[in-house]
Amino acid sequence: MRNLTIYFTWLLLLFFPLAGKAQESVLKLSLKNAIEKASENNWEINKAKEKGRAAKADYRQTNSVFLPIVNLSHTGVITNDPLASFGFKLKQKTTTQADFNPIFLNDPGRSENFNTKIEVQQPLINIDGIYGRRAANAKMQAIDFQTERTIKFTKFEVKKAYYQLELAQEAVIVLNASKKMANSALQVTKNNLDQGYVQEADLLSAKVRVLEIDNQLSDAKNNKRRAGEYLAYLLGLDINVIIETTDSLNKKPSLLSGLNESFQVENRSDINAYRKGVEARESILKSQKMQFLPRLNAFGAYEWNDDQLLGSSANNYMIGASLSWNLFNGYKNIAKVQKAKAELKISELDFADYLSRNSMEVKSAKRDLQVAYDKIELSRLAKEQAEEALRIRTNRYKQGLEKTTDILYSETISMARNLDYINSLYNYHVAVFQLELLLEKELQ
Repeated sequence: MRNLTIYFTWLLLLFFPLAGKAQESVLKLSLKNAIEKASENNWEINKAKEKGRAAKADYRQTNSVFLPIVNLSHTGVITNDPLASFGFKLKQKTTTQADFNPIFLNDPGRSENFNTKIEVQQPLINIDGIYGRRAANAKMQAIDFQTERTIKFTKFEVKKAYYQLELAQEAVIVLNASKKMANSALQVTKNNLDQGYVQEADLLSAKVRVLEIDNQLSDAKNNKRRAGEYLAYLLGLDINVIIETTDSLNKKPSLLSGLNESFQVENRSDINAYRKGVEARESILKSQKMQFLPRLNAFGAYEWNDDQLLGSSANNYMIGASLSWNLFNGYKNIAKVQKAKAELKISELDFADYLSRNSMEVKSAKRDLQVAYDKIELSRLAKEQAEEALRIRTNRYKQGLEKTTDILYSETISMARNLDYINSLYNYHVAVFQLELLLEKELQ
């Protein structure tokens, strides 16, 4: 029994580390791969596609404006109603002279009739339905454009999240380097304290700096984990998957030559969606107005009657046409027209407002890109100068020629400038992606 317990203990010790590794798989992704996965698995994209299918189904329903309605029915009736009983005999073509006897007419007894019937209703002129069909078609196209915009916006989010993860990874690297340097400074401070070159307060300052970096490193690792989970969510992956980016922030950026070109946003997918929405409202208004006109429909029926189930001993048909004109509907139709006019006006105002706002956003995005590009060079120079100052002071500190506070200050500045530099690269990439989204055009 003791040997069996030892065996299971070793088995558990071997199993749990392997299980922990299996739960967190590492997936290395390029930006291109990430966009491809999002196109296939992203929740918002898939929902948008389903909305497009629903809109197509709504449009297909409007085929009823042109296509007939065909019904097939079989009805069985048992009654002793005098009028119905005599009518059944006529339908079954079984009426005789004896059936006109007043006694049988007043008290026919039990009668049975089984009716099989095919009915056809064919629309001929329904002008309001035609405009309703046009409105459904415009709505369908608007949703298709919205789906296209959703795909482009999701790609923008994926690009931003991808480089957000890369930024978090770079921040961890910078902080790890600063931690290593702070630990080195702490060790030098201890040595100098032993030799009497520094005071106890200097050692405490060095220890505090190490603790500060540890806290910052903990936050950076948490940000990295959060960025990875968000990217996994956008890609439709399990958030427990650890994603590692393969495209670096350190790609040499170039200012886009297209900044000075004039771009037109009128053909952008979301603008087209708004435009189609206005068209749909126009068709809805016309459809409401056309309800004041008459409707013309044809109909026909063919039926079989028998006193036996599914019998067909007698048959007859009926063909006709119906012209209907709703002259007044308690002000209901008039109110519908007024409402459609107001909704069309709102749609037109929304469209004009959206166009104006987007023109402003494009100009702002161009300025943001210019500023982001300029900051890269400034932050790079500041980073190099801070690193050089830290290197010089570190060498002097080891020789006892610099104060502990000076070396800690230089290390703090160097770390901050390194973080500023990678942030400037990230902001530049995001500014490019933002302008690409607004123009719906690849700029690099």
